[in-house]
Amino acid sequence: MIFHSEHDLKFAFAIALKENNPDFQIRLERPVDIEMVDRNNKKSVVRAPIDILIIDKDGNTIPIELKYKTKKANINLDGENYLLAEHSATDSGRFSFRKDIYRIENYKSKYSNCKVGYVFILTNDEAYSKNNVFQKDNIDKYFSFHHGGLINRLDKSWNYESLDETKYTFDKNDNTWNNIQSKKHWSCNKEYFYKLDLLQEYVVDWKEYSKIGDSVFKYCLIKVDMQ
Repeated sequence: MIFHSEHDLKFAFAIALKENNPDFQIRLERPVDIEMVDRNNKKSVVRAPIDILIIDKDGNTIPIELKYKTKKANINLDGENYLLAEHSATDSGRFSFRKDIYRIENYKSKYSNCKVGYVFILTNDEAYSKNNVFQKDNIDKYFSFHHGGLINRLDKSWNYESLDETKYTFDKNDNTWNNIQSKKHWSCNKEYFYKLDLLQEYVVDWKEYSKIGDSVFKYCLIKVDMQ
C-alpha cells in the first residue's frame, strides 16, 4: 500500500481505525493548546492540531501524530499513479519527529482521560532509519532516530559546533547564531528554536511496511505511555 501525501495517509489511517473499532469517535486535526518552551526558557501556549484524536466509548482520548516523509518516486500501483514529492530536509524532519513526541507527552500530561498516545512515521527515505547522524558532525546530530537508537530525554539542542565560525557568530543576548549579515541561522527561528526536553527516553525500532518496485517503505511507531 502507498499514499499520495500525508493527508492521504491520515485519512486512510482514520478509516482503518473506525472500521476496526466502530465504537471509536475519530477527530482529524483537533486543535489543542500545547505549552512550548524556547531555548531562552520563554514559555508560550501554542494552539496546534493533533493529527488524529480517538475518543473511545468511555470518553478516554488517544492522540496520534503522523509523519509521511518521502523521496521522489513515480510509482504505478493497481492502475493508479503516485508521484511522491522529494521532501529532503531530513535535519528538520528529525527535529519535527521529536517535537511530535513532546507534544503527545504534553497532551497526555494535561488531560487525565488520556492514558496513551502514539507518534508514527512512514517513509521511503532510508536516511531516517539507517543513518546514525549521532556519529556524524551534522547539525541534527542529537535528533537522530535511526534503527536501534535511543531518543534521549534531555534535548541537547542543535549541534552548533558543526557551524563554520568564520561565517556564523554567537549572540549571547538571545542565544542564537547569526551569519555575517546578522541573519539568524534557520534553526534559531520559530519552531526550530523550541527546547524539547522529554519525560522519558524511547528506543527506536524501524520495521518494513511495504516494498513496491525499487521503493521500500519503513515505519517507526513510538508509544507514549509514561505514568
